[in-house]
Amino acid sequence: DHREVIWDMAVAMNKELRALRDAGCRCIQIEEPTLHFWANTYGAKSDEVKFMVEAYNREVEGLDDVEIWVHTCWGNPNMQRVIENDSYRESFELYLNALRGDVWTVEMTDRNFREIELFGSLKGRLPKKVCVGVVSHRTLQADRPEDVAGRIRTALKHIAPEQLIISSDCGFGRQGCNRE
Repeated sequence: DHREVIWDMAVAMNKELRALRDAGCRCIQIEEPTLHFWANTYGAKSDEVKFMVEAYNREVEGLDDVEIWVHTCWGNPNMQRVIENDSYRESFELYLNALRGDVWTVEMTDRNFREIELFGSLKGRLPKKVCVGVVSHRTLQADRPEDVAGRIRTALKHIAPEQLIISSDCGFGRQGCNRE
């Protein structure tokens, strides 16, 4: 049963994450809970998405003393998009409110900051910090400083500075460029 496998993986990962915490790790990024994909495919209120929220929260259970980053993006390490509908609209509330964590990382640069305005109505009152990708992870060319600065200014129009973290579109990821 695929739900049993997912649940068992969440339990196993929780043990590993607690071991990291016990070894001194104070910040952990969880890669791609994929709720944004699932919400766009099945709907945010579907049983599939509800189960995935429960599984994710089980994975990070008991880690309240660790800063948890929830990473999302819409592409793979070979710089390809993996889904046509790359909207955060369906999963917005899930990531901000239903998932345990302290920081939500969002891909913005390679989406031309589409939907950054979703954060605007909660400016200064977001339940999590938001880490906005201001450096591309899909191009081999380095982003120009003036472009990065402009992207940060765009993010600040919608997210208060004390709740904004800036990063690459791939969060802590290292796989944005082909290793060869």
